[in-house]
Amino acid sequence: MVKVAVATSDGVTINEHFGQAREFRLYRVEDDGSYELLQVRAIPNAPLDPARTHTAETTVEQLADVDVVLVSQIGPHAVASLGARGIRSFTVKGSIDSALTAYGKRHKLLDLDIPGVSGCRPAGSSCGCSQRGCR
Repeated sequence: MVKVAVATSDGVTINEHFGQAREFRLYRVEDDGSYELLQVRAIPNAPLDPARTHTAETTVEQLADVDVVLVSQIGPHAVASLGARGIRSFTVKGSIDSALTAYGKRHKLLDLDIPGVSGCRPAGSSCGCSQRGCR
């Protein structure tokens, strides 16, 4: 079982940038791909203007009890801040259902520590990741 935080504005798709998310949905995800919504966690001091961001630390502190974060985009500073707490981050676009089901079934493979590669996985657009192994 892993605890996953998802950045979403509609509760259906992963569509929020880590630094702009006003809330995260927290799920308990089982190894068979089943999942359960645990709570919707508001991020204090989240920006009201979507063009603005808040500091990564504000959000990282609010997510300190999760194992994984799924977002549409995330910058290298946020990836590093999460990683320092042992939290993996992945960029994903699409449905929450598909992402949680897939992650549950495959998280043991995805959680392998691969030298030079962090959890940052840009999906079609750059998240600002400049670490070796990110494309």
